[in-house]
Amino acid sequence: MLHWVQHRWTSLWLLISALAALCLFLYGFFPLKYHSGKLASMDDLPNVINGVSIDGQEVYNSGENSVILMVIDGLRYDFATEEYMPFTGQLIKNKSACLYVSVAEPPTVTMPRIKAMMTGSVSTFADVALNFGAPAVVGDSVLRVAAAKGRRTVMYGDDTWLRLFPGLWTESDGTTSFFVTDYTEVDKNVTRHLDRILTPDEKKKPPFDLLVLHYLGLDHIGHLEGARSPKIKPKLLEMDDVVKKIYKAMQTWERKGVLLLCGDHGMRDAGGHGGASPAELLVPLVVLTSDGFRCPHEAGAGGTVAQTDVAPSLAWLLGAPPPGDSAGRVLAALLPRDPRQHLYLLHVLAERNARLVPSTDKEFYKQFERAKVQFAHFLATGQQSAAKIAKEFYEESLEEMSKYLTETTTDFDMFALISATCILYLLAGALLCITLYSLQSEARRKISFPKLHRSKASSLIAFVVVLVISAFTLITACFITETKSQFCSFSPLWSIAFIAAAVTITVAYFIIKTTIENTKDLSILRDLNAIDYLLIIGTLFHSWSFFGTSFIEEEHMTWYFFWNTLMFFILVRTIVVVVMYFAKRWSGATEFQEKPHLENRMSSVGVSIVPQWVLLIALHRYLRTMNQTGDRWLFLPDTADWLNSPENSFYLEAHLVIGSLLTLAICLWNIRFMNNYMQIHSALTVLATACTLCHRIATNALVTPFPIIKTWDPVLIVNIFWGLLISQVIFELLTYIGLFKTCGFPLKGDNKFAYNKPKAKNEDYFYDQMEEPWNIDEVKLNLARSITHIMYNDLMLIIILLMKPHNVIMVPSIYFTCKLTSKCLDHKLLDARMRKGTEILDVLSKSLVHLWIGFLFYFYQGNSNSLASVELGAGYVGLREYSAARVAARVGLHAYAAPALAGAQLFCAAAARAHHWKGYLESVWRVINIFALQRVYQLVIYCLIAILFRHHLFVWTVFSPKLLYDFVATVFSVQALSTICVIVLLTHASSWMAKKLTYKSTL
Repeated sequence: MLHWVQHRWTSLWLLISALAALCLFLYGFFPLKYHSGKLASMDDLPNVINGVSIDGQEVYNSGENSVILMVIDGLRYDFATEEYMPFTGQLIKNKSACLYVSVAEPPTVTMPRIKAMMTGSVSTFADVALNFGAPAVVGDSVLRVAAAKGRRTVMYGDDTWLRLFPGLWTESDGTTSFFVTDYTEVDKNVTRHLDRILTPDEKKKPPFDLLVLHYLGLDHIGHLEGARSPKIKPKLLEMDDVVKKIYKAMQTWERKGVLLLCGDHGMRDAGGHGGASPAELLVPLVVLTSDGFRCPHEAGAGGTVAQTDVAPSLAWLLGAPPPGDSAGRVLAALLPRDPRQHLYLLHVLAERNARLVPSTDKEFYKQFERAKVQFAHFLATGQQSAAKIAKEFYEESLEEMSKYLTETTTDFDMFALISATCILYLLAGALLCITLYSLQSEARRKISFPKLHRSKASSLIAFVVVLVISAFTLITACFITETKSQFCSFSPLWSIAFIAAAVTITVAYFIIKTTIENTKDLSILRDLNAIDYLLIIGTLFHSWSFFGTSFIEEEHMTWYFFWNTLMFFILVRTIVVVVMYFAKRWSGATEFQEKPHLENRMSSVGVSIVPQWVLLIALHRYLRTMNQTGDRWLFLPDTADWLNSPENSFYLEAHLVIGSLLTLAICLWNIRFMNNYMQIHSALTVLATACTLCHRIATNALVTPFPIIKTWDPVLIVNIFWGLLISQVIFELLTYIGLFKTCGFPLKGDNKFAYNKPKAKNEDYFYDQMEEPWNIDEVKLNLARSITHIMYNDLMLIIILLMKPHNVIMVPSIYFTCKLTSKCLDHKLLDARMRKGTEILDVLSKSLVHLWIGFLFYFYQGNSNSLASVELGAGYVGLREYSAARVAARVGLHAYAAPALAGAQLFCAAAARAHHWKGYLESVWRVINIFALQRVYQLVIYCLIAILFRHHLFVWTVFSPKLLYDFVATVFSVQALSTICVIVLLTHASSWMAKKLTYKSTL
């Protein structure tokens, strides 16, 4: 089994296995919403109240109504004022409309909010992952009960409605909701239908019973420009005009018209949504009718309601029963005035909620029973006092039942959670063992090889035995616990997952066993210095800090503290080393006289390292102020707010131009690692950078003295940009294969990247073609250097294209931080005592510090553990239409730009420092082990925390979003390490192709 441990990609496979285990954990933590399967019908209406008869279908009748549900995506509560929406605000002020504060439960994204309004039940947090797919609703809904009653339903706007409720619309016209760069067409596509659909027929009745209008423009503005954008107010005035048009049209109808105006969720000041801040949770719900309606609440404000209250309210207006799983209440402004109807409606809602409560010993259930008694007494005697008491009891029980059903967590699949966590622990242990094994020098690893040579048959038998034991243990656990987990259902699909889990456990066991047997010498760890210990302890402690919710919400503060501490330690260390160096030099110490190479090395570092580090500290202090993030101080102004002010546009453009030009300079500097056609690479890089600047000009982010550029198509510019990057990679591969040389275009200048062989000892020396001493490994190393640096250059250029203008400066800042920090951490360069063979320690410390730099700039960029900080606008750069895969890739790369750049720079440095191909593979192996271990270690700690705090008050607002972020981070970690694997495979493939094309031509 030793070859598993020695294989350089074993850690990558273990990381992929950890991702699969995390998927199992997410399945157990975010189970899909349970539906009772109950489909409501009018026959369910009770005809007997505590022994007293009543005609339910006669009493449950709100008359003929035409209902309009107008959803303005991203409408915050503070937008429903006279300042932003004068007509609507005036209606509220005159009490011609009622304004409620509607609370959107997390996650505050569109799809689960629509489900809440239509089904009356709270969605699970898993719906945030399904938001882009929007599978059809399985349970009951307002639209189904309305269709069963023969109501005509029409929808214009967000096509999420069509995907959620297929086949339930009489007429519809959907608009994709994900193309966030479109502010106008998405709304014009809705408004263009209004003149026709609002015009009554010859009987003065509109051609619908329920009209759903879902406007998207406001949300799109919020995503790209924030809630304080100057485009917000004109958009809200446009929406106010739509309300005015609807209100006037309702006055011409013979039947009663009811308009419910609401938002599905709010938005943060910085834009975006998905979190649990008041700006995202609180949305307005405005009720107005066409029949001389007067709001029963003082000042037109009706207090706080839940979004689930929309479903039973719509069902009541449409004369349909509440949906089967509805836990909401009818809005107070829509309750009938007749006490008999009023109480009966309250009874129907309370009885529906009571069915969903698992036990009858709750106080609110007993209150419901008391209300039934009083209602029956009122029906029998007509006493108003009984009606009053019944109303109070019903309202109290309804309020408590709705609160209970809203806050009750979904049952967790504990068997899946515990199984996934145990697998993650085993994988983390295997990765730790592999990492420690790899930290041995190659000579020590050879010494540690076991003397006993097991046959393949015995190894296979041992593997099968342990596999059977693992599977039997899991099966026994399934039966002993009597779990109802799908993981133990042994269905065909889950059986595959079950077998995969057993195989993973077996492989992890053998890896741990083998590495423990062969890890004999870790003396290299005795040479760790104070900075190394700081990096290791900080990395370990960071994961444990998540036991506090504030440390999750304000994770950036942890990294800011870690980084400030590291910078202080390095500053003190460099000053001490430099002072000691000059003191020994001036005192004539013998070590400097006997070792002139030490003096030369130390003097080259000591002259500039301290001022450079001080300048880097100043840069980080500035970058820290760029974007406020987290939760507690998010409302405070930051440098980005100042730069994005219209009066400071010059400074914003300066940040953009300086950041882009510095990135170009870094790319041109990296070209020295590429092939001999450096002028071609330089030209392609300059053109690609020019494309990014032209795109900024075409999208009005940058002023230019050449106005013609503003007329260029931004999508075409981005397509050219992608073509330049792809052609650069293809050109490099073809060069190393030797195609140009074979075709008569030899390399110019230095021929160091060409395939060649050393001179023969004599003319008669004969080489067999299969054993010719070609410099294969040298060319492989050069190709790895070249492709790695091309990857890094392309990554930087893509990110400056996707980033907001004020954040572009961070791309070169990451490079300078990585370079200078790596220099300061060089053990052989700056340690007080000299050591030999510090390469392994350098790999360990530089891997950890690059992880730190990635996390640090991740938060500098404005990211957080709230879903609201996801920048959707980056996903649509260069796209003319919505493409889920390309949008997801762009959004993910933009979010994890800093970790990607820091990691890419580390692999570039590993390739640049390597003196031979084998040394490069050794460095890559160790870095991959460390990266995979850190990711799985953080996963396993956080999964344990999530299990322990699964009933915490903030489980859906704090712990769950972080779990989703960890999942995405793991996906991108797999992708990043797979990219390095692909680079190594390309070197082998290029060498194989070169053998077919180049070897003979160079004879």
